[in-house]
Amino acid sequence: MTFDPERDVAAYGRRAAGYERGPRGFLHGEIVRRVAVLAVSLVRGTPEPRILDVGCGSGALLRLLCSLRPDARLTGVDPAAGMVRAAAASTRAEVLRAAAEELPFADASFDLVVSSSSFSHWEDKAAGLAECRRVLAPGGALLLADVFTTRGLPVRVFGPGGASGSRERAAEAIGAAGFAVPVWRPVFARVIWGAAARA
Repeated sequence: MTFDPERDVAAYGRRAAGYERGPRGFLHGEIVRRVAVLAVSLVRGTPEPRILDVGCGSGALLRLLCSLRPDARLTGVDPAAGMVRAAAASTRAEVLRAAAEELPFADASFDLVVSSSSFSHWEDKAAGLAECRRVLAPGGALLLADVFTTRGLPVRVFGPGGASGSRERAAEAIGAAGFAVPVWRPVFARVIWGAAARA
């Protein structure tokens, strides 16, 4: 079946109410916990960091970031209306309906942009990365965590959006968007990786 971004967004919107329950929800929660720890390490020493969660889903990462950095100013965006409602109801963060490719924020608005398990669902990854770079302040950081493979391994077997591709290809796209060379960190089972890159 061909990946259809609109159908993908609609499906996630319908799943919002129960997204964090069951085995899949448990797995998602473990991944989000590890991403949160990586994220706060990137803004260590930054007072009241401005953090944007792109593809925030039901708000799990935003809640953890709030707990780990209560001084942070948190914002989340997601294209699925159901996810936006769930996140807005469960966190103190500002949550808006928007896609990565069209972030409704001024240039240099954030110190950290983080995306956990949503990059593979972005319709135009180059445009989304360019938007992430645009809204980051100079010296800010991007943390992109998703399923990334090495070259030669299948990349379209992980969910409706497929995987995010190879780490090599993702690093090229991150660099093309104006970021420094990313540092890759294992997040979960050597399948989900985090790419940390400075603006």
